[in-house]
Amino acid sequence: MTINQAYTHHFMAMTVPCEVTLITIDAATNTAKIARDIEVNTKRLEDKFNFYSATSMLTTLINQREGKRVMLDTETRDILTKVHDYSALTQGIFDITVGTVKALLPRSSLSREQIYQDAAPYMGLSAWEIEDDCLLLHFPLTQLDLGGVIKEVAVDQALAIASASSSGVLINFGGDIRVAGQKADGDDFIVGVINPHDQAQALFALPLRNQALTTSAHYARRQQFADHESSHILASQDTHKQVISVTVVADTALQAGIMSTALTINPRLTVPEEIGFALVDEQLNVHQNTDFLLL
Repeated sequence: MTINQAYTHHFMAMTVPCEVTLITIDAATNTAKIARDIEVNTKRLEDKFNFYSATSMLTTLINQREGKRVMLDTETRDILTKVHDYSALTQGIFDITVGTVKALLPRSSLSREQIYQDAAPYMGLSAWEIEDDCLLLHFPLTQLDLGGVIKEVAVDQALAIASASSSGVLINFGGDIRVAGQKADGDDFIVGVINPHDQAQALFALPLRNQALTTSAHYARRQQFADHESSHILASQDTHKQVISVTVVADTALQAGIMSTALTINPRLTVPEEIGFALVDEQLNVHQNTDFLLL
């Protein structure tokens, strides 16, 4: 006889708590090993793409490159190709060349405006492209920071590792979530979205089935410049003042994460029809359109 069994595994990676829930119908399935494999893979991605690590592949191969052309392994090429395509859907608002700004931050005497002025010529989708198995970076000063996408990539890879042997999967890495199948009782997974004013509570909840959900907000972490503090979501125009949280539902965590980040900067951005979104204002009203925004 087979019965649905739930197994949950917790670990820390990429500075956030990570949760893996696996639902199996076969008692012989080694859910503990699957969960450990996910943890190992997540920490591998963290080590490989850590902007702040002197020994990561991102630092040594890409950001400390000697020329404009960098040969990529298959995984990195595929990730960067998707990032470029999804970033183009945001009209370039989502921008991994924000690493160029972060590289200037140690020059603490510079104001935020000065740093962006210095970095601007070397940023944007026009600064980099994928050509076959190569990454082309057109300016020596351009730096890539994948901190805004690698957690989502890890979520997507975790689901791929688990889904072949599980009837239901819930991956939750610090609020970046992806589900497949259903819970042990046959119901859909219900995912709560944090109240920006009280992070111990959920503001609202959504049922998910074979979908991803990410929330981007700027209430928890901040970025310090010489002249003032800003959101950790870095953009030359800063985040939108009337939107304090954006939740996006899409097919993959990577796609959802890029879109939710972009919408915190420009909530009027055109969103593809297949993607759902919710905007939260300072009064904790939840909006599915932008009619509430002031001109």
